Amino acid sequence: MKNILLVLIALMTLGSCATKVTSENQLTDFQKELVEFYNNTSTSPLNQEEKNNFVGITFYPYQEKYNVKADFTPINDGDVIPFPTSAGKIQYYTAFGMATFTIDGQTHSLKIYQSHPIKEEYKDHLFLPFTDDTNGDGTYGGGRYIDLDLTKSFTPEGQIIINFNEAYNPYCAYSKRYNCPIPPGENSLDTRIEAGVTYKK
Repeated sequence: MKNILLVLIALMTLGSCATKVTSENQLTDFQKELVEFYNNTSTSPLNQEEKNNFVGITFYPYQEKYNVKADFTPINDGDVIPFPTSAGKIQYYTAFGMATFTIDGQTHSLKIYQSHPIKEEYKDHLFLPFTDDTNGDGTYGGGRYIDLDLTKSFTPEGQIIINFNEAYNPYCAYSKRYNCPIPPGENSLDTRIEAGVTYKK
């Protein structure tokens, strides 16, 4: 949960996930943490009015095929890239590396980023924003995020583990008060990633 909270604070846009599910005994640990985060009044990112209007979201059923080991190509001295945000502002990220993986026989690539400048407490955090064909048809139209840990997400062989079952929505899916980075066009997947947090109003 520590990594999730760090990201939510660091982005200032912050990313959000779920609270209402049909059966908690079917949840993964990740989902349980998100439910607890939203249900806890001391950590919920929503104000009282937003809580009253919040209908909650559900999760796609966990599927192992969406927990992928991707080939990783580092980007040394990556460019600092301006990310437009939902609030019409700019946040900056550094290109960290490229992940290439296969789902259902189709090969995809996504670029992974680090925030810029990097604060000491976030030096191990990697940011993966993406869109896919479920956006607006099962998931939030503005795309989703995945958090990665520089110290934990890599295999001994140098691959990076990306678990799309842990994809979550930014706070701006539920509130106009937040400033969420918009996933870049190059991180658009031409397929449906039916994993992670869904979206409904």
